[in-house]
Amino acid sequence: MNPEFGDGNTMLDLVLQQEKSLRFASFTMEDGWKLGLIIRDRVTEHGGNAAVDITVGGVQLFRCAVGVPTPNNSRWIRRKMNSVLENWKSSLRVTIEMEMANRTLEGFGMSTAEFALSGGSFPIWVEGQGVIGTATVSGLPQTHDHQMVAESIAQMLTVSVPNILQPGK
Repeated sequence: MNPEFGDGNTMLDLVLQQEKSLRFASFTMEDGWKLGLIIRDRVTEHGGNAAVDITVGGVQLFRCAVGVPTPNNSRWIRRKMNSVLENWKSSLRVTIEMEMANRTLEGFGMSTAEFALSGGSFPIWVEGQGVIGTATVSGLPQTHDHQMVAESIAQMLTVSVPNILQPGK
């Protein structure tokens, strides 16, 4: 198990709690812009170098760079997004579940050129519709990418979620 995940079962439980709590009643194009700005502000406060993306229904609603991200961050965003859209789970959850089961992307017919086992992309889930898009950060350590997005969605929904970086707090 990746040491970044600590106890995989605990990390998985926290991510599942986040996913269950972070669902929208509705989501508009304007909401995509607002969420992107919230994430951008959080990454800026963190002092990281990252790219931020909000995509809904194949339409990119928000994209920006914070600090000095690399061109590789765009490829990671696309691959993380694909993992979310294929599984309707956060890319971190897919990563943890695959590692815990000792499985690979290839074992599920998923190419590493198109999909990534790395946290940082979170489903935009609308009640009654399912996953309509993704909110993604790429450039920080994968658990930080994930937590930035989860905390930003929680802020927008005015709910609290567990912090995977500080379990138990």
